Amino acid sequence: MPCNSKRSTLLRFGLAILLATLLVAAASAQSQPQANLVERWNRMSPEERERELAKLPPERARQIRLGIQRYNQLPPEEQQALRERYQTFSRLPPEKQQIIRDRLREFRQLPLERRPIVHREVEQLRLLTEAQRQARFDGAEFRSRFTPQEQQIIRDVSTYLPK
Repeated sequence: MPCNSKRSTLLRFGLAILLATLLVAAASAQSQPQANLVERWNRMSPEERERELAKLPPERARQIRLGIQRYNQLPPEEQQALRERYQTFSRLPPEKQQIIRDRLREFRQLPLERRPIVHREVEQLRLLTEAQRQARFDGAEFRSRFTPQEQQIIRDVSTYLPK
């Protein structure tokens, strides 16, 4: 999907995970299937959503409101792509979901100038087959361009969340 800017691409990347973590956290708190939570959230009135957000710590609720606001400003095709990514994420076993959350936390801690480079690599690798990705990981160029931490972020996110 074409990207209007580095910021918008990074925003989509973060929003996908924000949506996933919000719904996964809610699912574990309420013991409901995640797919039902997505549908439930989409059917909620703004007042009901606010009541749910009020149950969270204030900073977390603020982040979620901001993420939802950004999500709602995206074009419909980008919203659909995020929903599809969430569905892929929600089908992962819990231990792999946790790996993705950990890697995205690490991604957000990378220096700002490295984030677009790492994100671009993830997006390119997500389009490849597993064998093609592995060949890229094994290449000297990959190892020379990225730190070990960046390599792990790229490897895990592109492997567990392929297109």
